[in-house]
Amino acid sequence: MTYAGYFLIAKPMLQEPTFRHTVIFLMAHSAEGAFGLVVNRPTESKGMPWPIFTGGPCPSPGLIMLHGHADWVEADEDNEEKVRPLAPGIFSGDAECLERAALESEEGGRLRFRVFSGYAGWGEGQLEGELASGAWSLKPANATLLFETPVREMWDRLSPPRIPEPSVN
Repeated sequence: MTYAGYFLIAKPMLQEPTFRHTVIFLMAHSAEGAFGLVVNRPTESKGMPWPIFTGGPCPSPGLIMLHGHADWVEADEDNEEKVRPLAPGIFSGDAECLERAALESEEGGRLRFRVFSGYAGWGEGQLEGELASGAWSLKPANATLLFETPVREMWDRLSPPRIPEPSVN
């Protein structure tokens, strides 16, 4: 089974600082490995009209964009169909989408996008091992959860319910 299009939510037992309390959107997952973006770690961005998110510990050669604007997606030249979303209402963006976001941000439009520097990656079988050890939970992703959940609340809202600590009275 592929988990591309799912949120990977760090469970409380995952205390490693890079991934503690993170929510990752898995863009790709196969037998060869997995690729995703930490969607709840905004950083200060100088010279940009929006925050840049720390997408993960692996350096990316440029910025990566996710957006929720189907009208920004170009038709595929081979079959004239729209490019499929990565998850319901979530699309990957290119340089043209970044330019459009900058222009529309200046006009005060309601935009649904996030821009990332860096990514999270797993080699063959690595993510499956982490899932089996109980480090992560999974939830199908969609644009409403990604773009309308306040960033600071995302991990708490998507984490599975925790069993309260018993009282020793």
